[in-house]
Amino acid sequence: MLTTDKCSSGSPMPIIVSSCTRATKSQCHAITTASEHNIHLSQQHTGPQHSHCHSQPLQHPHSHAHSHPHSHSVHQTHKHPIPIIRKYSADAPRRDLHELLLEILDVLLSCLVVAPCVIAYWRGTWELMGVLLIPSSLPLSALASFLIGGLGHFIFIVTQDFFKDHIHPDKRRLTYYAISRIYTAVFGIICVNMWRGSWMLCDWLTSIDSLVIISVVTLIALLFLVGTRTLRNLGAAPYTVTMDHKSDYFEVDTMFKISGFNQPGLYLLDTLFSVFVIGTLVVIAWRGLWGIFDLTLFPQDKAKSAWGSLLIGYLTVFVTFIIQPLMRYVCRRINGILKLIICDIYYLMIFFGAVNAWRGIWNLLDVYLYPDDRILSFWITHVIPFLLLAALKCSNSILVRGVFIDAEGSGADCVLIPINYVRLHFLRERRKKVESAQYRHSSHAGHFEPPDYYLKSEHATLAKHLEKDKEAQHNLIEKPQNATQII
Repeated sequence: MLTTDKCSSGSPMPIIVSSCTRATKSQCHAITTASEHNIHLSQQHTGPQHSHCHSQPLQHPHSHAHSHPHSHSVHQTHKHPIPIIRKYSADAPRRDLHELLLEILDVLLSCLVVAPCVIAYWRGTWELMGVLLIPSSLPLSALASFLIGGLGHFIFIVTQDFFKDHIHPDKRRLTYYAISRIYTAVFGIICVNMWRGSWMLCDWLTSIDSLVIISVVTLIALLFLVGTRTLRNLGAAPYTVTMDHKSDYFEVDTMFKISGFNQPGLYLLDTLFSVFVIGTLVVIAWRGLWGIFDLTLFPQDKAKSAWGSLLIGYLTVFVTFIIQPLMRYVCRRINGILKLIICDIYYLMIFFGAVNAWRGIWNLLDVYLYPDDRILSFWITHVIPFLLLAALKCSNSILVRGVFIDAEGSGADCVLIPINYVRLHFLRERRKKVESAQYRHSSHAGHFEPPDYYLKSEHATLAKHLEKDKEAQHNLIEKPQNATQII
């Protein structure tokens, strides 16, 4: 999570929380503006930004405007980061060719590198499960995959707070990187098994040769997703690149976002509903559209069918990316049921493009990658794509986790496609330059306070506690105590 304001949960700066109300309204407004326009880089991948300046001002130790002779330099620290944050927000228009170029590079990276690796990994893992998991009986193999996937999802959801509390790079960096990548590898196998089990059980219980039956089942699944406002979960690569960021590495959202500590019973029901109902409906919809193209697009020639799906998929991807500025423009200006309808149409286009892109690449790998040695082909596509994604620090892109609500979010957030790999790198570099300039300026003015990325991990306890329990921070600011200091 990138942030440049001191009100965000990702900043490791020491912050004083005081009941004093001498801070001016303009100070709090400047910080709040920065938080409100913070970048939204992911829906499964970065955590939300929270600003609490409306309730209580958060003051820097050197921000006492009435007592410190150099207080004017502190106010200037909020002037530079705000345009940088706003430039990458969902509501901010792309104003120059540089921003357009970065967006194009992100799209190309997703379509040409990340998406093929994700699809290849899923294909290799899926087929290996067929070889290793009760190959003599397809129904039993499907049931075993479904149980592994369902129970695995449930375990990872209910244990996410444990991972967030105990596995953190500020404590043991090497341990964090080892365990986090093992976590992704195991969770990836669980995700594939969940989909494989649901898919094959649906094939076993219904017909795979009847176009009418497949179409009816798919339509019913889509209607249920529309009714529960979860059509948004049909999207997949190349429409998302999930970064391996420490702030939300182990986070798995459920549909109703119920806290497990306050309401354990409802949290359990929320988890079961998110995994076994919404997740299964998404799989049925994917299986239906995939099966429709199996029966209608060159059914006798697998290679032609694969190339046809690849062409259809990437043409749809191209169209959806081209019209995304228009979608952002429209969604910023409408609300209510009309916004929901327009967003659902856009989600269906994304669903159509993603299924065809996956079907095309998957079948092309079946046709051209060691077709005479299937086991070798499966192992290659299971191991190499994962290692490449891990090297690019986006291995979490292989995971299917979390439930997202249609048209949720302010402005254009609901149609934002979370691909920010290149832009994230440039934003990080710009942030460092701005903070370096601020550090030099404060040093000349007599302030020897380094920017947050110079702080040692053992001094960044605030960031650890905020990531551990954001709700506790909210309660502290809403109910401040006199002279309370968090360091």
